[in-house]
Amino acid sequence: MELGMNLFLDTSAVVKLYHQEKGTDALSSFLQQNAKDLILLIADITKLEFHSAILRRVRLGEITPETAQQAFELFDRDLQMYYINETNAITITLAIQLLDQLASQKSLKSFDSLQLSAALISNRFAKIDYFVSSDKALLAIPHDYFPVINPEEQ
Repeated sequence: MELGMNLFLDTSAVVKLYHQEKGTDALSSFLQQNAKDLILLIADITKLEFHSAILRRVRLGEITPETAQQAFELFDRDLQMYYINETNAITITLAIQLLDQLASQKSLKSFDSLQLSAALISNRFAKIDYFVSSDKALLAIPHDYFPVINPEEQ
């Protein structure tokens, strides 16, 4: 992997790139300012969570089903620009360890533990410069491992 600024984006950050909401402008601006050296990493479960998050916005009446379909098509087209950490036995084992260590004291959910596990594994191959998320419960944890960016607070 080439040298550059490595960002691990959880699903809450990725959604901001396809749906205008709080933090979208800040994240888009940050990405544009650093576009030359940017490497974007995501977990493969982001593909599943992305659909769930967009469809939640349809249920809430924030967007139409047609807008959701457009977001899905754009995201699918853009998948080539992301380095994707595939979930495997190592990722799941680490996610379970993180849950066992942290979930009784902090709000760490199963999919969040997989996101964090994917970031930690990705960090072994390409140093993660920032963990990007707007999930406040999740962000209480990765700052122990990475600098974090919450686009909603930029």
